[in-house]
Amino acid sequence: MKKLQVYFFIEELNNINILILKKLKNVSLIYRNYSKTNYLERAKEIKQFSRERNFNLFISNDLILANKVGAQGIYIPSFNKNLKYINNQISKKLLVVGSAHSVSEIYFKIKQGCKIIILSPIFATSSHPDRKKLGISKFIYLHNKFKKKVNIIALGGINEDNINKLQLLYISGFALKSFLNSMPNRKVLSFLNLIAGSKLIR
Repeated sequence: MKKLQVYFFIEELNNINILILKKLKNVSLIYRNYSKTNYLERAKEIKQFSRERNFNLFISNDLILANKVGAQGIYIPSFNKNLKYINNQISKKLLVVGSAHSVSEIYFKIKQGCKIIILSPIFATSSHPDRKKLGISKFIYLHNKFKKKVNIIALGGINEDNINKLQLLYISGFALKSFLNSMPNRKVLSFLNLIAGSKLIR
């Protein structure tokens, strides 16, 4: 079975996050704390948690913090249009991951030096109900269009009912946000552990 990169967006390690994450292996965490609440303390806690479980850690929007805690990479949101990452000595040591919602944003993330782009939403989402979903066909088209330049992974509306479909898309991986807010069934957790690969694609 093909191994995929599996990413989880996380702001803090509350009880339900830990309960789910302790059942998983070979995944990556993206620390995204835009409120800056207990910013550094949470980053250190998540890094320690990641180290103990051999998880990869990405820090959102903060090169200095990513370097300070020894993260594997940096995550650049779609709204970040800064080009400082291209020739930055710190970012050269890190795997740069970005997010995009359109073709123009994909091109810009490539320009920023992203090696992996999280493209969304592949399915309809409750968090952004007005945003038009890409759908599987459009996602495959964009994946094939850019696959020689960058690895594109899926995000948006991925749940217990459709998560197994991603295994059929010949993609590098997918990211999850609200997945950690509820306890998935054992079948889904087993599926994630079966397909998740720890080796980062560069």
